[in-house]
Amino acid sequence: MAMKSETRESKKKSVPEMIIVVGASAGGFKEIALLVEYLPAWFKGTMIVANHRLPHESNDLAKILADRARVRVHEPVDDQALECTTIYVGKPNETIEVDDGGFDVRVNTSNYARVHRIDDLFKSVADTVGKNAVGVILSGMLSDGIDGLEAIQQAGGYCIVQCPEDAQYDSMPKNAIERIEPDFIGTTREISSVLMELAVERFNAVS
Repeated sequence: MAMKSETRESKKKSVPEMIIVVGASAGGFKEIALLVEYLPAWFKGTMIVANHRLPHESNDLAKILADRARVRVHEPVDDQALECTTIYVGKPNETIEVDDGGFDVRVNTSNYARVHRIDDLFKSVADTVGKNAVGVILSGMLSDGIDGLEAIQQAGGYCIVQCPEDAQYDSMPKNAIERIEPDFIGTTREISSVLMELAVERFNAVS
């Protein structure tokens, strides 16, 4: 029991100062890739991506991000500690949450249409780091992620939404803007600039 307690305590100490969660669905594949491509090598944030894909689809997104990103890209495993300067991308059939600085990863066997993987991730990050959470909603249909973004806002975190006119599918951005008042609304490129500014502010990083 002591060993488990020490492990959990260690994980708590390893929680990054800022966790960025990105949610997207239809049309989001390209937007996520662009967002990551704009981030510089000195970007010290921790980013977790939740993207709606069918369970049988290959995880091309992780490979594409790894080719374009200037920071590390990993597929998280259960109980893995979060690290800075890293982008985490879940597999299509997984739901990812964060708890005390570690990942809670589980295979999704539910009806895909009923899965709220973005909400689950966003809410868990809001509960874990509160005001140090940054939520980003990109292109997508329906409303997964909106409850989670609201949870981040209520926890004092920073909320970002892609401009509906810039999104291939505008339902998720529009629903987010109608539900809450985001801290920033803009194009993918503008969002990447805001994330860099937040990283500079949080980590005193320099380019």
